[in-house]
Amino acid sequence: MRSQTVEQVLESFAAPGGGPGGRAGAALHAALGAAFVARAAASVGGRTGESANELREVALGLATQSPGAAPADGARAAVRVIEVAERALTLAETLRPMGDRASVTDVANAAEALRAAVGTARVDVESHLVAITDPADREELLLAIDPVDDVVLRAAKVTAVVREQIHR
Repeated sequence: MRSQTVEQVLESFAAPGGGPGGRAGAALHAALGAAFVARAAASVGGRTGESANELREVALGLATQSPGAAPADGARAAVRVIEVAERALTLAETLRPMGDRASVTDVANAAEALRAAVGTARVDVESHLVAITDPADREELLLAIDPVDDVVLRAAKVTAVVREQIHR
């Protein structure tokens, strides 16, 4: 996926049957969100941009890795996407008060991409749960996706605050 054009990646998602699934799509959303955070951080300086770029690389790795044959492995890979996206959102939240008009727009763009990442990853986990019968695995995964609604609300709040800020 890393060496493909954007068009090729989208064609692979659009192909019926095989190709990347929800986890890969969620990871690409997370990578995009982290990239926007890195861009916003460039105007502020500090370590935030480096941290965002590290998260972008982790997300890209999750988009391209094979999660394994077991449904629990696929679900755990999607949970990892949620964790990466939440960390990137935390960085975006710290940047928002410091940014100028251009960088806060990037912060809002990041928040929206990260909101898509966690929502998509949660659905991927839930789709794997159907095939997971081990009670401990199910409980672990259900606990892991429990914070997603809060992350979605945090991302929406970042976007709302930025929109208000740019309309002043």
